[in-house]
Amino acid sequence: MTNRNNFGRLVLFIVLGLIIGGVLGECLGLLFGELGELMNAGGYNNIVHNFFVSSFDLNLGFLGDKANPVILDLYMVKFALGFGLKINVVSIVGMIVSIYIMKWSGGNR
Repeated sequence: MTNRNNFGRLVLFIVLGLIIGGVLGECLGLLFGELGELMNAGGYNNIVHNFFVSSFDLNLGFLGDKANPVILDLYMVKFALGFGLKINVVSIVGMIVSIYIMKWSGGNR
């Protein structure tokens, strides 16, 4: 495998790990929020729920807190540019696990 294929494979595994980890983190946050409601442990605002749901948001091309993309209007064509990234704790764990799986999956043939 060439270095280009290895880099593309690494990016693929990182993105898949972030997506799967993010979805899993949101599901765990919902589960622990419901358990906090049922057990009268602070409701949805308990510490375990906040740990799984709290995230780092990075918005490039957005103005302020709202998701307003930068718009380039060329009269006949209008472009809307923006990029957002939301990373929680479980998505970081998912990324690390996916890199570990990629390393030991036999990609160096």
